[in-house]
Amino acid sequence: MTDTNAIRPELLLGANPFLEALPPPVPFKQIPGRLAHKPLAAVDWQKLDAADREPLLEFSTEHFAATAAILEAVAGVQTLIRRALLMRNPLSRAEHQRMNRVGLLEEKGQFRRIQQLDGAGLLVTGMTGTGKSALLLRTLSMVAPDQVIDWGTSKACEWYSLRQAVYLKVDFASNGSRGGLLKRILETLDETLGTDYLDDHKRTTNIDTLIVTVCKLLSRHRVALLVIDEKQQSTFEDNPWRIEFVLFYLTLMNLGISVALAGNPLAFEHLYVFSQVMRRFSAGGIHHLEPAESVTTPWWARDFVPIAREFNLVEHWGVPIDERNKLEFDSSGGLPGLYMPYHVEVQRQALRRGGASTSVTRRDYDQALKSRRFQHIKDIALSINSPTLGSTGTYLDIPAAREPSKGGKASGTGKPVPPVVPSEQAVVLVKRLLARYTADQTKKTNQLTKQLEVLKSLSPDDIRALGVTQDHMKELESMLESRGQGRAAKRGQKPASEEQPPT
Repeated sequence: MTDTNAIRPELLLGANPFLEALPPPVPFKQIPGRLAHKPLAAVDWQKLDAADREPLLEFSTEHFAATAAILEAVAGVQTLIRRALLMRNPLSRAEHQRMNRVGLLEEKGQFRRIQQLDGAGLLVTGMTGTGKSALLLRTLSMVAPDQVIDWGTSKACEWYSLRQAVYLKVDFASNGSRGGLLKRILETLDETLGTDYLDDHKRTTNIDTLIVTVCKLLSRHRVALLVIDEKQQSTFEDNPWRIEFVLFYLTLMNLGISVALAGNPLAFEHLYVFSQVMRRFSAGGIHHLEPAESVTTPWWARDFVPIAREFNLVEHWGVPIDERNKLEFDSSGGLPGLYMPYHVEVQRQALRRGGASTSVTRRDYDQALKSRRFQHIKDIALSINSPTLGSTGTYLDIPAAREPSKGGKASGTGKPVPPVVPSEQAVVLVKRLLARYTADQTKKTNQLTKQLEVLKSLSPDDIRALGVTQDHMKELESMLESRGQGRAAKRGQKPASEEQPPT
């Protein structure tokens, strides 16, 4: 075994220029050290007056702390990229033939004539602030530091030249449409490679034509991983075409292009009912990021906070450590994406006093909460930590508030908690939650109806691709019927199937 094979195990299967162009895979135990990034580590900021250090605060977005909570997701992204490039070895004769056939595709139905590869996917879900986007960006820069690779003429690979995009990271279209997403992919491809594909297809409105175009171009430029970020419930869950999105992702995987989806967990509920889809996405893993439950949560206290605090531009922190821990946790809601903005604003308050050195005070923490940069963000933390504050319910992508300690006893006292008369504010909250629940049930019924209608309109091949059987269809119809009977019973009416026809 050569040294090259030892650090690139895939090369034991044969030479592969695509894999050789990447750094060696990072072993799982080395991921935390390789992933961490500290932009101020080599900066001699102490030479500057405190007020002159403020511009350096902008580098906080590059500071990254790896935690135990994200390691499996990082490993999954690395697996998807290397797996895709392994399957699409440019030295393989079968791959040459497959790529030639892809290049000749003219309509969507012809994809089934191409040799299908067992491509895979990954899901990273979590509410705003859990660090999904930061995780993906940092991981991609570690796994493939050179996103674009220019290949010269190669007889063995059968190309005159090739400009490869190892990965593409695309923000989901704000209007939630397939056409919007497809054109966003073309736009990102242009920004990455300097091409003009979007201009060529800007006026194309036929979705099937756009799908063929996008699939051919992603294949042509040997994209190993397509990352679609910020798939929010409001832009996706209500869209009646969501099954067609799933079929698009499966088409990409069949072409050997890995797909990673990141966003709010509510936007992905439709995926979990399709067996073929779950099998594919399980290859990279289904990862859910959550806020830290308490100030002592291991990944928060041990992994995240100490490294996050190393982004530091002040000499002294004049707040007791326990008080500082509580202030930072309560003001961030246990969310990494909120912790750093708060940490930066606290330092900004101190730095603006100027001087050769500076010290953070308790007042700096209070002023940071009121700053224009953080005052609206703090409502997110409050929505997580308190179910009775007025901000609760403002954010649709935030989970239910944390429950109080169980057992009916006051925390730490061992005494029963006396009955409490609900306040007017609590009654208002309950009414709001009941109204939301009722609306949610109606919404789910409508979604189920749309899902069944779309499934019935699909071709047998698309149905098989989703892993849907006739039993699944009957189950959906049964669920709709039971929901309809339940709503009729609440209204004191007979179910539609029992109502007498009009005379």
